[in-house]
Amino acid sequence: MRIFSLLLVILLLSSNVTAECREKECMAKEYKYQENDGSWHTFYYDNIFNIGTNWYIIFDYPFGKNDDTISFEFSTGLGKVHVYDPDKETDSVSFSGSSFTEETFNLELFVNITGSDEIEGAFVLEIHVNKPSAEDMMYLWGGMTVFWIAIGAYTLFLSNRLRELSNKSGLKDGKRKKN
Repeated sequence: MRIFSLLLVILLLSSNVTAECREKECMAKEYKYQENDGSWHTFYYDNIFNIGTNWYIIFDYPFGKNDDTISFEFSTGLGKVHVYDPDKETDSVSFSGSSFTEETFNLELFVNITGSDEIEGAFVLEIHVNKPSAEDMMYLWGGMTVFWIAIGAYTLFLSNRLRELSNKSGLKDGKRKKN
């Protein structure tokens, strides 16, 4: 019974753990863009957008930029505009996990860098919108695990019970007579 309780607690605790990456070091992709004046923009992102979790794109400001804007727009029309903060060197933009409802591969994200009311740079990033497997599968596996543990425990119970009954019925000194 202790093992069953321990397994149940582990399953419950592990199902509620989610890891949303908000640091450059854990991003899968890096894109560097150089403007005409030689300024480098570096963008860090994960090329897989999992439906249901927030998606982040982190970017480093080039030196000397403080009034530019960066617009992010998906080919589906969803977009955000970010204004540079002169007090930061790195910033980020996030999109809600409910932004998409269907899987899409090679979805284009248009990135436009605008300074002094003119477009200084534009490029396209491709991402995949992934629909994770249903959470019902976890409950199915958990339920089947409990079911088979219960069957095994019942089998052990019956085996022990039959052995006890066998020992009580007609045995003298624990030895059975042969026919």
